[in-house]
Amino acid sequence: MKSYEKVVGIDVSKETLSISLYDGKSHTGYETRNTIKSFFNDFVKKEKGVDFSKVLFMLENTGVYHLRLATHLSKECSYIVSVANPLVIKRYSQMNLKRAKTDKADARLIAEYGYINGDDWLFSPRDIDYYKIDMKLKAVEDFHKQINMLSNQIEAIEYLPFKDNSTLNAYKKLIENFKKEIKKIEKELDILLREKYVEEYKLLSSIPGVGLKLTGVILGKLNGFANFDRGKDVTSFVGICPSIYQSGTSVNGRGKISKKGNGYMRTILYLCSLSACKYNKSCAELYERLVAKGKPKKVALIAVANKLIRQAFGVLKSGKPYDPDHANNLTLVAKNA
Repeated sequence: MKSYEKVVGIDVSKETLSISLYDGKSHTGYETRNTIKSFFNDFVKKEKGVDFSKVLFMLENTGVYHLRLATHLSKECSYIVSVANPLVIKRYSQMNLKRAKTDKADARLIAEYGYINGDDWLFSPRDIDYYKIDMKLKAVEDFHKQINMLSNQIEAIEYLPFKDNSTLNAYKKLIENFKKEIKKIEKELDILLREKYVEEYKLLSSIPGVGLKLTGVILGKLNGFANFDRGKDVTSFVGICPSIYQSGTSVNGRGKISKKGNGYMRTILYLCSLSACKYNKSCAELYERLVAKGKPKKVALIAVANKLIRQAFGVLKSGKPYDPDHANNLTLVAKNA
């Protein structure tokens, strides 16, 4: 692991940045607004003796609030930036018996973690299309949630002892508008995926059960599996692999999926598994076999989702379209890659 003389730990919130410059022994703290200009005026320019090209900037993944600063530092300034999973920072805090929970304390903690493990989370900015894909997928998800909420409201209104057609029509109109926007965004997403990932799009489209949303997740959020060596690593990352709860002879709990990955990805995979059970021969056979053995249907569907992601991994890694007569070979590619 590369060692750094200094690490800048940055605790990011929507409005503010808590900064800690750490040299392995002591901390120097700063507070400023969450803007590029404020960061440089209130911190970088004040540390005139520091060569920031040799410093590691360590941040915690906040979803979106860290992205602007992390991208600017990496892309525009060519600084070394790492962005860690917040769960890892939390576990590091617990391991070191840290009790204080303030922005200042968090910045110090992030800096100390980066001083030891910063290279494990090196940040590389994604291109703008990645964020477009992510935004479109998120918008479709949000609009579906709004439709479900409005539909529940309509159902509740219909149980009232009087009719209010004006209000009902207003709800229905909103639902129709959301549906129109979903179609529009999905069309834009389809065009974007077709143009940016020509061959990959064709390969994934050859698999029955892999629809537009899952294609977007695989090519956008998962970067076409470029950062994964095995299909097992993908299922673990997404959170659909079985977790074992066993210790010694007295603890032997039932296995269940880990759920430590991205919830949206799991939802998309689960929905695609329903389609795969109908149109994907290999997945349908797996589902029927597990149900025949007495497995709950939900467990069987998770197994299908697992198989579906391995098939996708197989076609992208092999560069060959899906062949239903050799589907098991693709799964082997995913297992052995």
